Amino acid sequence: MSKAMIKWVGFFICVFLLFSLAQKSASQEHGLLLEGIDGKKHALNEYIGKGQWVVVNVWATACPYCRRELFDLASFHDDHHEKDAIVLGLALDLETFDFPDKDYLANFVSTYLIDYPVLLVSGEVASKVLGHQIHTVPMTFFYNLEGKLAYQFTGELSKEMLEDAIKNIKPSQHANLQK
Repeated sequence: MSKAMIKWVGFFICVFLLFSLAQKSASQEHGLLLEGIDGKKHALNEYIGKGQWVVVNVWATACPYCRRELFDLASFHDDHHEKDAIVLGLALDLETFDFPDKDYLANFVSTYLIDYPVLLVSGEVASKVLGHQIHTVPMTFFYNLEGKLAYQFTGELSKEMLEDAIKNIKPSQHANLQK
């Protein structure tokens, strides 16, 4: 084997190990307890890796793109939560990227008829729990049936995009959705 080939093999082994460690670290953070609008503590690992797709949407009430996608997220959740996929919302305050006001958020969720779980986070906590820097909203993370991050998307999603995601991407694939 040539020296160049050995370097390439070494490079790919390092990339694989770094990706594996990042996945393991993120999955350990899925156990952190977050407060829900229901007043109870929840962890992402209560949902992720339980044999369903889990769509984790990081959003804010003051974000117009986030508000526009809420109906599609709720509709997708209603159509799939008893079968093959659920939606989980992580809400933060847009202006400060800190924790949102719980009472205001609960009223907002009720007004918008959001029936999937919504947890309160700051940008820092969301970044830690998801293992990815949260720098804008909305950001959506898709976890496959085994609980591995399959892909992520930044920007507004439609129900059609959500449907395509769970139908067209194999559970073991890793990809980024494109509009």
